[in-house]
Amino acid sequence: MRLFFYDIWKWVRNNFYGLLLVVGVSIFAKQVIRLGILNDSLSPPVVALLCGIFLANIGLDSSWAKPSLSFASSQLLKIGVALIGFRLTFSEILEIGSLSGVLVIISVVFISFFLIRWIGEKASISKPLTLLLAAGFPICGISAIAAVKPLSGADDEETGYAVGLITIFGSISILFFSILHLIFDIEMNTLGWWIGLSVHDTSQVVAAASAISESSLDSAMVVKMGRILLLAPMLLMISFMKQRGIRSDQQKRFPIPIFIIGFVVAAAMGSANIFSKGFLDSIDAVRTFLITAAMFGLGSGIRLRSIKDLGGKPLRVGFIAWITVLVLAGVGTFLTIQIG
Repeated sequence: MRLFFYDIWKWVRNNFYGLLLVVGVSIFAKQVIRLGILNDSLSPPVVALLCGIFLANIGLDSSWAKPSLSFASSQLLKIGVALIGFRLTFSEILEIGSLSGVLVIISVVFISFFLIRWIGEKASISKPLTLLLAAGFPICGISAIAAVKPLSGADDEETGYAVGLITIFGSISILFFSILHLIFDIEMNTLGWWIGLSVHDTSQVVAAASAISESSLDSAMVVKMGRILLLAPMLLMISFMKQRGIRSDQQKRFPIPIFIIGFVVAAAMGSANIFSKGFLDSIDAVRTFLITAAMFGLGSGIRLRSIKDLGGKPLRVGFIAWITVLVLAGVGTFLTIQIG
């Protein structure tokens, strides 16, 4: 045991300046958003990702920080994903108001997932990138991409591209719904449902709905939480799909990765209402910090020349994915309002 802790201390000491860089950039990203310097639709993980990409492409030698950056983009990412579970409480399903509403949310998410995978396959883009887009667009944007990344086999360039598409089209969604509200006389609750069911990242949902009304924001966030709750079954489904794809002559791992078990346990504990709001707020702050640090680590491995090599196909698939989720969410919202 003493040898184990000595090895950890030795690694930390040898990589102290790299860890300091990761922590420093993560704090910087949070402060940039807190001070309102950038658009409200952005989040600390996106800022950290951009910082990583910038530092990786200006020609500076960052080999001294590579172990710390790799640690951030792998281990810290998995811990951050597990902590996302504390954000979820299964009682939030009751706030959706009807069984038909719950079924619509489930249908839109899973139909979108399989459609986007099919579109990506037809467009001949890589399976890992397709999987990131299929999870990110229908569920919860960057958090879903972060959760699926360890299962997907995607490299840093593919992950960065997926995060970029979520950010771009999520920002377009904010503008789209603002214009839609000005042109058409759509009931606030209906618009909130459509926003909550279609806009990708949580911060983008807040920005889009807040620009319309408080009632739209309330409806949008309830529906968005319903989508986020589907992250756990989605991760389990992807994990089993990956295991089933392994040939019989290859060694199969335990079908559920440890970080997903941690995610489900955290969600169960959060739903049990055994923790104070202050504790959960602290966990949320730690979770945001870890995912922000992970995104900086991912960004530092992205070379713009490599992204250019991916071509324009992923951008076109991202646009089709955005339209797909938008249309399915619109139909789902209409059905929910009519039935409910």
